[in-house]
Amino acid sequence: MNLNKALVVIFCVLSLLVVITFININRPKAVQYAVDENKCDEALMNNIRWTPEIIRSYKRVKEVYNKKNILFFRYAGNSCNTCLNSQLSELLSFQEEIGKKHVWIFPAYSKDRNSMIRLSSDLSKYNYINVPADSLFIPTYESEEKSYFAWINDEGEIDMVFIPDRSNVHYTRQYFLEVKRIIQNLRKIEN
Repeated sequence: MNLNKALVVIFCVLSLLVVITFININRPKAVQYAVDENKCDEALMNNIRWTPEIIRSYKRVKEVYNKKNILFFRYAGNSCNTCLNSQLSELLSFQEEIGKKHVWIFPAYSKDRNSMIRLSSDLSKYNYINVPADSLFIPTYESEEKSYFAWINDEGEIDMVFIPDRSNVHYTRQYFLEVKRIIQNLRKIEN
């Protein structure tokens, strides 16, 4: 009799696990998006929190770099390699759409020989200037240095800052679409 009860309990537990697995696989999309909303809120708050400091720091150094109508990507030399490779890959695809002259990378590497070799190797397909970490701000959040994009307009001022979030890549693509729209409008004015 105890063996029969044990078998019934095991059968019930296994049946419950199958039902829970089925529910999770087929759960409504609204529940899945609700989980992502928390990540979206964090990404939005990071953008709001750090944008003023990024703009202030660029105003201090803009005469040195003297760029106009470009999208720049700023990151630290010790950034997460997986994240950085993903962002650079996205940026390279975007650069092919808008033209290399509109994309610049402002990394912050130390000036030792190994770092300079790595820099020239990693960024051989881009325009870049190694910008010291202390001259152009790089936000730090939860002890991680955050990379960011910024659009510099035809007056040499930052118009749009965007701190990408690896869990919301579609926002990066939306940002790129907005930059592409600006560049298309510039080309219409030039012609």
